[in-house]
Amino acid sequence: MSEQADRDTQAVADAVIGGNIEKLGPALSRLADSDPAKFLRLTGKLIDATQVTRVVNIGLFGITDSEFYHADGMVFGSVYTPDEWFSRKVGPCGVGIPYDQVSSIANKVRAEYDETVLKKAMQVKESLEELDRLLNGHSFANSKLTSMAHADLFKGHALLVAALNPVGR
Repeated sequence: MSEQADRDTQAVADAVIGGNIEKLGPALSRLADSDPAKFLRLTGKLIDATQVTRVVNIGLFGITDSEFYHADGMVFGSVYTPDEWFSRKVGPCGVGIPYDQVSSIANKVRAEYDETVLKKAMQVKESLEELDRLLNGHSFANSKLTSMAHADLFKGHALLVAALNPVGR
């Protein structure tokens, strides 16, 4: 992970721990730009109010540490303290923010990010159409190969748009 992604992740955690709702949305937006996979994971942890109170230190059970703790309608930072053998107890840290505000912001920033991705996919289509038009006038392009490339590129674009479509999931 890049240093920028680390700073952006820390800004999200700091906003939640400090109870600063105004900083949460911009911090999530910056994280979406620097590390989209981490953004998806963190927004998922912010939205999912399921709370684990103890985690096993051995990573065999698929439970991963969360940066956030959900309790009493609030979202806090998480703090981990030693517990029984091979486990840690999870507790709240900081001021926290009401869950309904956190989930509203996380869902809004996710929707904005999803819209950006969809716009980029549509720009790809426009570029493909322009390239297709330009290839028709190319002086030494192999028409059979360009025809096959055309079919594969447009099929690829259709698959991309289908993958981005939330209907049917």
